[in-house]
Amino acid sequence: MTTVQNTSAQVTTSLYRHQPWAPLKPEQINQQLRAAQLGLQGAEGFVPVPVSLTPWQLSTEQFAAAQKLAQLLGQLQAKAADEPDWLLAQTEQLVSSDTVPGEIWRRLKALSVKRRIGQNHSIKSRNLMLNRHDLLLDRKLRWRWVESNPIAAGMGPLNAAYQQLWQQHLQGHYAPNDATALQARLLAQAAILQAQQSTTSHQQQPLMLIVVEANEDNIFDQQLLCDEVERLGVQVQRVTVAALLQASFNSQQQLIWQKQRVDLLYWRTAYNPGTELDNNVWLFRARLEQSAVTQCPTLAGQLTGSKWFQHRLTALILHNPAAVASQFGLSGADLRLLQQAVVPSSAVSDLSQAQAEQLIAQGYWYKTQQEGGGNVARGEDARQQLAKADSVDLLMAPIQCFVRAEAFTSLRGGNTRISLGHITELGIFSLGTDALYGGYLCRTKDANSNEGGVHRGGAVLDLVLLQA
Repeated sequence: MTTVQNTSAQVTTSLYRHQPWAPLKPEQINQQLRAAQLGLQGAEGFVPVPVSLTPWQLSTEQFAAAQKLAQLLGQLQAKAADEPDWLLAQTEQLVSSDTVPGEIWRRLKALSVKRRIGQNHSIKSRNLMLNRHDLLLDRKLRWRWVESNPIAAGMGPLNAAYQQLWQQHLQGHYAPNDATALQARLLAQAAILQAQQSTTSHQQQPLMLIVVEANEDNIFDQQLLCDEVERLGVQVQRVTVAALLQASFNSQQQLIWQKQRVDLLYWRTAYNPGTELDNNVWLFRARLEQSAVTQCPTLAGQLTGSKWFQHRLTALILHNPAAVASQFGLSGADLRLLQQAVVPSSAVSDLSQAQAEQLIAQGYWYKTQQEGGGNVARGEDARQQLAKADSVDLLMAPIQCFVRAEAFTSLRGGNTRISLGHITELGIFSLGTDALYGGYLCRTKDANSNEGGVHRGGAVLDLVLLQA
């Protein structure tokens, strides 16, 4: 990665000449980010989100291919969540894992046992999938599957709002990104449907609880979505995990929050171990699985987003495609698309120390079962992780990513930076059982950066400009 230094006026001028935002002043863009509240909550308050001023150019066909892959992945995960016994069988190595997916597996297994001996309630929480599938383009211009997130799949609304702001200044054929409207409609319709099926005679308008961290840094993105859900006729209240434990259940197995029936629980936290996820939380979540409330997602839905499920599904796609086709009703074309997109991985527990170190030396990525920034390592950092490995830690083959050749300008903290050598990750949102398109999240980072997150990594929010 080469950074353009200000000492070379000739080179700098040459790079700026090719920037689409050249007629605009960076400070004006920064002011508009502030005015539109497009940012994150920092220690000292609102911080404008770091953004790209050089939209990523993709062909219409490339973007359509990403949409097709994301829909297929979303449909597979929705079907897997709807068949928890099959899901449990595929992920049984999680049984002793000291991770959130391990805890989810054990709770689902206990519920499965109770169901078989007739101890479960007949009521079952409805699963709603709002998924984000993160994809990378490799050097052969093929999409590769990085991971999927059916819980806390955020920043689509923020990306959509930035596109609206940008298009006021620079016209072009941008990839459609109605993330806020599409995702809000999914949530609102689910809450309304659940309310309509309720047996409670006297009830206010449908209620959605969005479960968030106590010190949430992504509050502005969430607010864009919640405002639209409310506009569609659904009450929205923010609650922490600790506060949610104060809710109760009535005789009809409905969840009651401050004397109101809850129709939809939208989880934006509870995916990484921490002080908030104690045994009381897991007992509560197991109880929710047998309650008359829709969850986005249920425990099974959340488990399909684990890296372990991705690892097992990838192995099936590569080594037993007939079983995958039979389980999910896939066509030959679907299988070929998946086989091209998946990235092989190995469980650390299946490798000797020497084998694991050899893969790390070959550039394999060390992935734990945690989500978000700081949970992917390579090189010496990966070797340090190996010394304290969990039974379901993974080593995933490296993706030889397509590196953008154009001069790239980003805006962070009011300051622009021009550099060369960048990788862009495209997250496509899929909605519901049919995994319909729900907008995108586009992030760009330096090619030598491990982390692609906007929150804790080094990435900036980007846009997709479509070319014929």
